[in-house]
Amino acid sequence: MKQKWIRPQTTIEKFVPDEYIAACWGVRCDTDWANAYEIRQGDYQRGVTHDAAHCGNPGNQVIYDDDDDGIADRMIETGTDGLGDLTCTIYWDSGFSSIRKISTVQPDDIIYWTTTASDGRTWNHKGTVFKTNFARPNHS
Repeated sequence: MKQKWIRPQTTIEKFVPDEYIAACWGVRCDTDWANAYEIRQGDYQRGVTHDAAHCGNPGNQVIYDDDDDGIADRMIETGTDGLGDLTCTIYWDSGFSSIRKISTVQPDDIIYWTTTASDGRTWNHKGTVFKTNFARPNHS
């Protein structure tokens, strides 16, 4: 049998998981709190209202991982009442003064977020983050 010499070499492969790991949490707007907030601000009368079918539906807050690294990059509100998809800006506090990175959000956190329509109206939201799959606490 003839043997062939092969030069030793190192090969580096990029790890590609065989399962998508997503943000495993959801959030719905506390519409009672949010409507009271808008009334206090005077925006409720301008049509800045919250309801269970829109921001109160946890399926309407969609988390995106733009670079497929398993870390949430942004949240978009879909299923709005004719306003299209709205970008959510997340905050640490009810004063909406300190922006929070979505990657820091965990189940059981209370988060605050705003969405702004093309006509300039801004909705102020509050919600408690919940796990979407209790059987798999670290990933979806």
